[in-house]
Amino acid sequence: MTGTATHRGGPARPPRPRIVTVSCLLLALAAVAELAVLPLTYWHQAFFETAAESFEPESGVAFAAVGSVAVLGADLLTAVLAIGLLVLSAVNAVGVNGARIASWVAAPLFACCATVGVARSPRPLSFMYSDENLDRITALARDRMPEWLEPLLFILGVGAPLAVTVALVLLALPSANAFFRRWGVDPAYPEVSVPMVSEGEPIGRPDSPSGRE
Repeated sequence: MTGTATHRGGPARPPRPRIVTVSCLLLALAAVAELAVLPLTYWHQAFFETAAESFEPESGVAFAAVGSVAVLGADLLTAVLAIGLLVLSAVNAVGVNGARIASWVAAPLFACCATVGVARSPRPLSFMYSDENLDRITALARDRMPEWLEPLLFILGVGAPLAVTVALVLLALPSANAFFRRWGVDPAYPEVSVPMVSEGEPIGRPDSPSGRE
């Protein structure tokens, strides 16, 4: 039994460019950095809250409570975006263009949340205490916390948005476009018919000498 099978040729996906590898690494590092910043931030804030226990709040308690809820919501959003960037960095590495588009949408939101986190006041109780008491609370808190905590929070908080920005620029470069282009069937390549024969039959046209019995 003879027949033909049609195959369409096409180019193979090019190897992953170095800029795509660097971009994926930067996205992953930014996400990990921000996931580390979140618990460190609450630990940092706990030193201020403990130091403030010896002082009587003067006003703004209700406002501070509403602000704490808003900050918690923003932190949860940041954590979700960070986890999403971790996943997208892995999918980008295999050249899925949809993941690159999703990165362009999610990464700016992530960078904004991370920047707001850096700009957050190191004295979260500023609405409840006078300036004089705040100075005392700050002094007590910094005496008790590790000296490396605040510098580390600043470095990670600033580094995450910068890493995301560089990663997005790298993903937009022309050499990255070629890697993320849809690969597979290409109309520019002609179809090729390949003869198919059952085992034991010679390959050839039926009316040719090689195909006759």
